[in-house]
Amino acid sequence: MRLPKRLKQYRLDAGLSQEDLARRIFVTRQTISNWERGKTYPDIQSLLLLSEQLDVTIDELVKGDISIIRERVERDRGTLYRLGAGMLAGLLAFTVSMAWLMWQQNHGWGMVQCVPTMVLAGVFGAGAMCCALAAEHIKKKNDLVTYQEISDFLDGKKADSEETRTGWAYEHPQLANAIKFAAAALIGLIVFELINAAMSHF
Repeated sequence: MRLPKRLKQYRLDAGLSQEDLARRIFVTRQTISNWERGKTYPDIQSLLLLSEQLDVTIDELVKGDISIIRERVERDRGTLYRLGAGMLAGLLAFTVSMAWLMWQQNHGWGMVQCVPTMVLAGVFGAGAMCCALAAEHIKKKNDLVTYQEISDFLDGKKADSEETRTGWAYEHPQLANAIKFAAAALIGLIVFELINAAMSHF
């Protein structure tokens, strides 16, 4: 990414310290430092404020980075779709495995005979959990929301970054993820009960 060096140069050209610039765009000095070191990337609202304070356009700030940004957005979107499909498949397989295990136990199968089904259920459940955690890691590490906002803005699309970044889920990510997992577990339980009820007739 070229923005870190370019941002620092524009700031120095404007005669501003990191503290001065941070105060003008309502962020911390550490945030400016992280941008200039390439640790994080400013969101579209920050880019708008930076362009105003440094008297440059957003295109000048992100010039050379946009192709990388769009490539990352497309790559990460595809990866997230695959991980989402993997999570759903894992949950479905886990639910079916648990229903099959209940059927085995209700029909007098011994513990030793049920072990393979237990192992499969554990593998499928762990796989679904790994897919979910991997998806969250990708979104957090690569700041997918920020890159998508910038790409949309440069394409002339409306940016909903303020709503996205001040929403309840953004402010409480861990609790939001817990609710997602709980919802998935509830859906799995409902499907499990339906399958178990159907198999009880056999």
